[in-house]
Amino acid sequence: MKDCSDTLHLIRHAFPGRDDLIEQAYRRNRPFKELCDDYRRCVLALERWKQEENNQTGRRISEYAELLGQLAAEIGTWVQAMETCSYGPRGGSP
Repeated sequence: MKDCSDTLHLIRHAFPGRDDLIEQAYRRNRPFKELCDDYRRCVLALERWKQEENNQTGRRISEYAELLGQLAAEIGTWVQAMETCSYGPRGGSP
């Protein structure tokens, strides 16, 4: 995964049925884009740690899995706010 299309694919897959909303926010809202990019980086790091799994990596896998859950929850908050139009210039950001 290297570019915004990979990031968008990941986010759309995690939050199905909201493709247009996610793509618009990703392209127009810098904090949302950065959050999505962090999510992609976390997914990649977690995949690497799982490939190297041994006695030493178990803690890292757990940490990255927890972080991924937190990032997903934060993205979910953004998506919900976007669906209700409670973000952006009028409603502020979540």
